[in-house]
Amino acid sequence: MNIAVFSEEYRTSGFVVARGLFEADLLRNITAEVEQVVHDAAATAEHGRVYFDDEAAPDTRQAVSAVRCVFRIQEQSVFLRELLHSPLILDLARSLLDDEPVADGIQYIDKPPRTTYEFPYHQDNAYMFYDPPRALVATLALDAQRATGGPIACLRGSHVLDILQHAPSGVQGASRGLVELPDTATYPEAVVEMDVGDMLFHHANVIHRTGPNRTNSHRRNLGFIYHGIGAKQDAQAIADYKRDLAGSAPSKSN
Repeated sequence: MNIAVFSEEYRTSGFVVARGLFEADLLRNITAEVEQVVHDAAATAEHGRVYFDDEAAPDTRQAVSAVRCVFRIQEQSVFLRELLHSPLILDLARSLLDDEPVADGIQYIDKPPRTTYEFPYHQDNAYMFYDPPRALVATLALDAQRATGGPIACLRGSHVLDILQHAPSGVQGASRGLVELPDTATYPEAVVEMDVGDMLFHHANVIHRTGPNRTNSHRRNLGFIYHGIGAKQDAQAIADYKRDLAGSAPSKSN
């Protein structure tokens, strides 16, 4: 991999994909560990950390196949904590952030087969509040990500924008969405298709969304979150966000 070219693409577009970053044996180990942790998480159904595809259907609450999100998944696995701090990811994050990366955590997100929900356009920094916005999410594809499966779609170049106005989305797994539709003429949408083992790095300010999964297959991702050591969080903005979230419809704090 040419790091200079890789980093330039990130700086220009606000996102870049490391193709085939994870070799087959490591990927098998990651997938097996994730499946075990998700199985255990489904059994506990801890509110605020585990969300199911249909929260209103009690018969699905224990079903692993119905788990939509598990947040802070690394807290349940030494293996995943080590992966979060592995040079394989940290070295790339360091180049993209142009700063020493600090690991924030891992989130697991699945779009089960034939799910119709969409994650609306949003910026991750609308709930992380890093200033300067030196933060990113590195998304590992555990399943093939095709256009029909609801992959991440980024607006190219939109990372140069400040945090835009967001409001509660009412969507489990994506707590906030943009109040106004983004300017896709200036910032064209790119649907990011990935193979298993590819990793998408996207800037915390880049506008992105996901569509419905129209396939008969799962679309599982692991999102590794990092910020630069020189970036600071706005404590008041975080407090206001949590207060607003608590007063809205039940939706997770992304």
